[in-house]
Amino acid sequence: MNMIVFNTLAGAPLAMLALSTPVQPQRDCVFVRHPQITSETFTSKEGQVVLPDRPTEYPCAYQQSRTGTDITFTNQNGWRFVVRIPRHDAGSWLATKDADTVSGSAFAPYDD
Repeated sequence: MNMIVFNTLAGAPLAMLALSTPVQPQRDCVFVRHPQITSETFTSKEGQVVLPDRPTEYPCAYQQSRTGTDITFTNQNGWRFVVRIPRHDAGSWLATKDADTVSGSAFAPYDD
């Protein structure tokens, strides 16, 4: 998979996580604003965690198995992301920093 769409828990489009071409177990990834993001979503807590500053590339750990795909990385502000996409299904994302947690839904529109 080369792209994952991030939504808020309420289902609002937030961002797309673009992944470099398959080189397991590590790939590079970068967040891009979703074209349908609203200003309210952008300024929400989820928006500030996922899109804190200018686009930055992150090294991502990429694990693919028969049950699905797990991607983990840390952004420039120290938020640790875990993305889980079950095989051929929508999944979730979770970001943690210290005792704070933010999460939402995620899916891969083009299951490679």
